[in-house]
Amino acid sequence: MHWAEWATIAGGCVAMVMPVVVAAPPQPQCSSTSPLGGGIPMPAEFQVLQDRYHEQILGSLGAQGCTKDSIAKRRSWDDLEDETRKDYIRAVHCLANKPALTDKSLAPGAVNRLDDFTYIHINQTNIIHQSGYLLPWHRLFLWQLEEALRNECGYEDYLPYWDNARFSADQTKSRVWDGNPATSFGGNGAPRTPPGNGGAGPNNNSTFQLLLIPGLVIDFWLPMPLGTGGGCVMTGPFANLTLTLGPVAKPTRDPVNKYGYLPTPRCLARSFDPSYTGGASLTWENATTASSNFVKGSSGCGTGSRTLLLGATARTPFSPTNDPVFYLLHAQIDRLWAIWQGQDLQERTYAIAGNRTFFGIPLDYAPEVPPSLATIEDTMEMGLEFRPLTKEGMPMTEFGRCYIYV
Repeated sequence: MHWAEWATIAGGCVAMVMPVVVAAPPQPQCSSTSPLGGGIPMPAEFQVLQDRYHEQILGSLGAQGCTKDSIAKRRSWDDLEDETRKDYIRAVHCLANKPALTDKSLAPGAVNRLDDFTYIHINQTNIIHQSGYLLPWHRLFLWQLEEALRNECGYEDYLPYWDNARFSADQTKSRVWDGNPATSFGGNGAPRTPPGNGGAGPNNNSTFQLLLIPGLVIDFWLPMPLGTGGGCVMTGPFANLTLTLGPVAKPTRDPVNKYGYLPTPRCLARSFDPSYTGGASLTWENATTASSNFVKGSSGCGTGSRTLLLGATARTPFSPTNDPVFYLLHAQIDRLWAIWQGQDLQERTYAIAGNRTFFGIPLDYAPEVPPSLATIEDTMEMGLEFRPLTKEGMPMTEFGRCYIYV
């Protein structure tokens, strides 16, 4: 499939027809009309949706299990205390210094606990993107990371999110990117040298690169903007982070290291693209739309915009987890889905739509399997022998989870 066809398909965020139910604002402790960490204030339209979500979630809790007293609050990175931000970064480094648990025969390049998450994300990419599993799989994935940070590395708070709609005028103004070496994720990568990507044929363009998605029965090319960086991240707490898994999607086929499981030591790279740094798609308007409408296929409208903003290490769907900011990015997506569910928990908690593979394209190891729709009774592969049913990844306050976004 050519990149122009992909752009046409990926750009079509089709909403399932369901009414939006709103109510009067509930308990104020879960409401924030003026962001503590600056940025563009939350508009009234989004506030109504968030308030309804808070009211529905808190109203669904009982006296046992997940309760109003025990529910964890996931907050915006920009609203965290400096000490909490520092502790989160410390805990990420802690995981980076713990040995991997993944079987080396599966992923020889898996070195540390962060690689365990990257390995299974690579392994499942063609199943968990542009499919019915995208949202429930990643919800459990984030929860696993949160549990590892807390239980293995002593992090005492909960997974934060990158509230990019607040900084749609300039994402670099967020404290995610403010350059503080102790409390941010650093900044852009060094400028690529020489400019452009060289090569022939489809990859001689100086502004974007076509990358081949492996594992599908057809040639599927993703157009990736080259951005303004492309080299190693030189500032912040992850400037010296060494990656070993990936990259996967490449300008040419790689029969030796098809899925990037072999060790490929390199730095963390970023390449901010000004088209996305300015946030034309990461706006309050689009956040409100995403929280009001369920995207057909659970494809996560706007997900690609966030990874394209980062570029380089995070620019393809296989191993963006190599950049620690990925988890804040996907927590924002999970938040928007949570708010959508919270407009009508009874009807929306277990709502699912979409195929079982990337755009319904058969996988090359099972070319005879016809396209089919995902169901909530399907088993998902999460790594390290965790194989929950899809429905287990859908509620926020059941199956051992207990959290709310504030």
